[in-house]
Amino acid sequence: MRKDICVGLDVGTSAAKYTAIDLSTGSVVAQRRVEYSRADTAVGVVPMRMYTEALEQTLGDLVQEFAVRSVALTTAWYSAIAPENGGDLVYQWNSIWERNEAVERELRGFLDVSGCHVDILFPVYKVMTAHILGNMSFRPYGMKEYLIEWLTGERTTDYSTASASGLLDIRKRDWNQPLLDTLGYRRDDMPRLQRHNTPVATVKIKGESILVAPGLGDGASASYACKAVSDIAANIGSTMAARELAPIIRHDMLERLWTFVVDESRYVNGGISSNGGSVLEWARKTKWSIDEVQVRQGGERFFPWLHGERTPFWSADLRGTFTGVDVQTDMATLSAAIVKGVAFTLSRMINAMTQARSCPSGVVVAGGGVRLSELLRVVQGSVRVPLTILKSFDYLASDGAALSAAEALGVPLELHHDIESVLEPNDVFRADYEGWIAEANNVASGVYHLA
Repeated sequence: MRKDICVGLDVGTSAAKYTAIDLSTGSVVAQRRVEYSRADTAVGVVPMRMYTEALEQTLGDLVQEFAVRSVALTTAWYSAIAPENGGDLVYQWNSIWERNEAVERELRGFLDVSGCHVDILFPVYKVMTAHILGNMSFRPYGMKEYLIEWLTGERTTDYSTASASGLLDIRKRDWNQPLLDTLGYRRDDMPRLQRHNTPVATVKIKGESILVAPGLGDGASASYACKAVSDIAANIGSTMAARELAPIIRHDMLERLWTFVVDESRYVNGGISSNGGSVLEWARKTKWSIDEVQVRQGGERFFPWLHGERTPFWSADLRGTFTGVDVQTDMATLSAAIVKGVAFTLSRMINAMTQARSCPSGVVVAGGGVRLSELLRVVQGSVRVPLTILKSFDYLASDGAALSAAEALGVPLELHHDIESVLEPNDVFRADYEGWIAEANNVASGVYHLA
């Protein structure tokens, strides 16, 4: 007899993952990764059919193995969609996008209420650029809303994903009507806003009815999964982030954090870097020996701004920069500097979050970058709180979506997380980290003219 399960489906940038939970026991019965049939049009630009095909195959396989009662989706934040050549393309966070000063002037007043910053990362920047250039084809939603409508016929989203678009007023928890008017979107065009753990509609998969819930955006979903362990979670994926679940807004703080809405009483606050696993993969492809090096204190520095940098600079103009290089510098030393630069970038966001909360407790660290032990060792030596590594660290976003799916059925669950290790702070790299921060600020201001 097939088990009754709920499913959290993480439709990520590079692969899809899912977590299946037995509704009768609350135990995880399956966690799997599903590779896409890649069909990228350009860097960060992908046909939506790549995701719908993966979703159709995954759900079809699941209903053969289990009795799937509900599914919730979590997707990468910061996506925008436009039709092209007879198909729909999704522009991801890393799609190449030119800065436009007219767009930035236009957005400054509008984004004051959004919890976002004026940066090409956010879909609203891309939509406003297209609007100013006379291209009205961009839709007022991204891949989460597209997939839910494809499954159910209902254009619906959760508050966190709506916040990440830049089109939401986070204090009103409603669409920013003046901004919609400027962009020419009618309210009827917009997705319905609802909690991540409430039903949207049902979908028929191979004759079986499955309840669909919105789920949270990937970062918030990962935080939701491990909330019983810590309110602060950090991620080392293609991008990196540190974020908290909290009842307050921190968007206006000096650390220049973003704030998105979770539900009627909670927000997710955080910092994000575009330069995490994406930099590590660049380094591997260009033959830097980052997986073999041992990182030491001091020496050459690397600022890993290959994709510009978000928190705290919010500038697409920054570029990857080495300093302190001389004729005695070898490849191993520079490889170590790359690892250290990525690690310090994550430490900067973790320290900002823990300082904002005066948080003595630990931070859950997840994502594929956890496998790079030297990177974790540098983070351990440059933060002030313990780092908790969970055994399921690679599935936290789908775990959180599975909880949303269960709650949509009226079955509240609490996941049991097995802890793989806890890394206590040791200050080994603290002085090195503080020097890196000071020089990063000087390079950003002196070389790239950021205030």
